Amino acid sequence: MEKTTNADKIRKLNARKEIESIMGKGKIMRKVLEIVELYANQDCPLLFEGETGVGKGEIVRYLHSIGTRSEKDLVIMDCSAFVETLIESELFGVKKGAYTDAKEDRQGRIEAANGSTLFIDEINSFPKHLQPKLLRVIQEKEITKVGDNKPIKVDVRIVAASNEKFQDLLRHKRFRRDLYERFIEIITIPTLQERQEDFSFFINKFIKEKSNELSKKNVRISNEAKKLLKSHVYEGNVRQLMNVIHKLVTHVKQGEKGSIINVAMVKECLLKEIITKKEGEFNDDFTWETALNAARKKAIERALKETNGNHEKAIVLLGISRRTYYEWKKNFNA
Repeated sequence: MEKTTNADKIRKLNARKEIESIMGKGKIMRKVLEIVELYANQDCPLLFEGETGVGKGEIVRYLHSIGTRSEKDLVIMDCSAFVETLIESELFGVKKGAYTDAKEDRQGRIEAANGSTLFIDEINSFPKHLQPKLLRVIQEKEITKVGDNKPIKVDVRIVAASNEKFQDLLRHKRFRRDLYERFIEIITIPTLQERQEDFSFFINKFIKEKSNELSKKNVRISNEAKKLLKSHVYEGNVRQLMNVIHKLVTHVKQGEKGSIINVAMVKECLLKEIITKKEGEFNDDFTWETALNAARKKAIERALKETNGNHEKAIVLLGISRRTYYEWKKNFNA
């Protein structure tokens, strides 16, 4: 077993403090971090799944920072940033002469991550016809560049993330089962709605960050406004909440004794968020209550889908009381 030095302990302690300052340290997130820490010093491939904006990338960076490969930079490949025809060359590299513009050998992301960790983000966008090549990297620790037939040995840890559930990808035959089974574990990053205990942390954190950036002093938020922010359903999760807070801090007027974000400001901001995302779905009678009910309806529908129609489990998933749940439901036909 590899000996742990004091420097390693300090590095991991500092990394834990940093990730908690980004992701919060509520009970649910602590459990996720504990699972990640179990795999930090292993080279086994891992899968992360979670909705857009929950912080999958931050968790993967934490995994890498406390692991044995942390001396080398984490290499990231975002599949959603490339058209399908470019993913193969970007990931596996290109041999000189493979095509007209290939005037020299080009290293791919896997080769660049040799001795380190490769993070394949949005792997749900990874072409199925290329998945056997990725399987080979995991099994045989080797790659073959586009236009070449000579394998190259690599020492790389593969970590991947998806904003869709892997079981859905398997069910719809978008992800090969043999590739899926090569990953040791799926780590699910919870939604913001499931992490009610971290809401106040995020609200205060984002207010402080934006206030400092804009040199606004003593920006506060009323308890009623904070309660309203907590009641909203954020499809974009932490990232969307951050954007909402940043807008509020930007628009709040600076007074002699500071600034207060009130309920009216929050209503207006959230209403604009909903209208922007749902443009064309509402009629002229659209109001704040209509918007709020629409968001809550979507949250309940999503929770019921996740729990196969079980209301009690949906209540737990949403992180709200049974009374609140049925108050939400009575305002629409869910």
